[in-house]
Amino acid sequence: MHRSTYVLGLIVIGFFAVKVLRFQTLGYTFNDMYAFLQMSRSWIDDRPFMYENIWGYHHRIHNYYTVLLWGPLCRAFGAYGLFAVQSILLAVGFGVANERLIRRTTPNWARYMLLIIILLGPVSFWLNDHPNIGWHTELTYLPLGLLFSLALLSRNTWATMAAGMAIVLVKEDGAVLAALIHLSYRGMRYVRKHPKRPLYTWLSQQQFWLVAVGWVIVFLTGMVWLGIKNNFAEPRLQLALALLETNINDADFWRLMLKQTGESLLLLLPVAGLLCVFVWQQRESLATSLFIIWSIGIVTLTLLNFVQSVHYYEQPLFYLVALTWPPRFVLVWAFSAAFLTLVAGIYARQFRPLSGRWARLTSVGLLVVQVPILYLARPDFPSPRDWVHTLKGRYASDKDTTLLQADDLAIVQCLADKLPHHANVFAFDYLVPFFHRQYGIWPTGKHYKPADIALIPIHDKQGLALRLPMQKPYRIIRLRAYNLYVSAGYEQVARSCLP
Repeated sequence: MHRSTYVLGLIVIGFFAVKVLRFQTLGYTFNDMYAFLQMSRSWIDDRPFMYENIWGYHHRIHNYYTVLLWGPLCRAFGAYGLFAVQSILLAVGFGVANERLIRRTTPNWARYMLLIIILLGPVSFWLNDHPNIGWHTELTYLPLGLLFSLALLSRNTWATMAAGMAIVLVKEDGAVLAALIHLSYRGMRYVRKHPKRPLYTWLSQQQFWLVAVGWVIVFLTGMVWLGIKNNFAEPRLQLALALLETNINDADFWRLMLKQTGESLLLLLPVAGLLCVFVWQQRESLATSLFIIWSIGIVTLTLLNFVQSVHYYEQPLFYLVALTWPPRFVLVWAFSAAFLTLVAGIYARQFRPLSGRWARLTSVGLLVVQVPILYLARPDFPSPRDWVHTLKGRYASDKDTTLLQADDLAIVQCLADKLPHHANVFAFDYLVPFFHRQYGIWPTGKHYKPADIALIPIHDKQGLALRLPMQKPYRIIRLRAYNLYVSAGYEQVARSCLP
């Protein structure tokens, strides 16, 4: 392996360490990651298939099948298992991309700009950090999309099928991402073979329709399967379209949606910048064709994200879960990363030299511009002050320190260490990460079993005690800031953790 591949591995190890630090300083307290932890291992713990305590039977909502592969790791290591999965996939994706581009004699400046600006830059870091949540299965689209594009470049049928299948099994919209990467690859090869022909003549080729129709069939099969699992109840897509129809004449709706769309496109500025550099340095004029292919992919995925976002329009935090939400935006970023990788691979020998000075200046510019764009588009991206707190091992500045007293946290950590993996815990937001190896419960009424342990603030502003999912008899033990509710079967464990 090239020494730069080892450097990439060290960088990913550093990223894993940051994820662990973010988790331990309560940077990931929102519920989604914990739902994935539960659905990934429910089949191991003799619970219903892909059942979790927030929304219930999650396999009826999405085709989240790759998460099942991570179940053993999640059962053993909790959230750290998910961080390990993400880090391993990123290391493999980045490392293989680096090695394959070296073998294809892609110029060093093009390879390093792709790695530094797109794969290791601030936007990519933000996506994989996923502020407040920490992990979503869609984040694996980035490394899997890279591996799919590299398999296509190598013309390895089995590797292509495996990578394509993996993308499809991440979620139902994975078929759209795989289709666009595959069509981009075919389109680039057509342009390279017939540089004088207009791009639209590609549509007359049988191969185009075989690829396009094939992926449409895969996508529709996934949607039909999702409907079968849900007994053909009203799907999220239909609900989103109904909301779109309801708000079609609402100026506020369009103002917010267009703002989100604009911010999503703004986050792609470094991609557009690097693509400009790539086509500018080509010996043949390919700019129009390549930009058209990339733009078609971006427009398609943006429309898909637009419709999916509408489903959440009436929620209070809609602006955080719309088009720029990491599990949605990763579609366009993964496609763009794969697209640039294909450009760097297919046209490797057509690049003209680029001076080191211009390569460095361009790289710095496309890196630096990502930071203000992130803060503009994502209000949940941690502030510099919060990053300092994280690196010092402190909790974020928005956390109420009265609910994080050392005596209480020592007891909470002891409980988390001693409770068995199948225990059910109903805990206040700040304490949820401590019990990532157990089955957390949220006040949604979807818990599979009642709580064995509950930790609720004495000053219960959320009214959690009124929705306590615990069967009597239970004992209440008063801590400094929390009431500890303990079922009869776990009283001895709780007592052993008290001072």
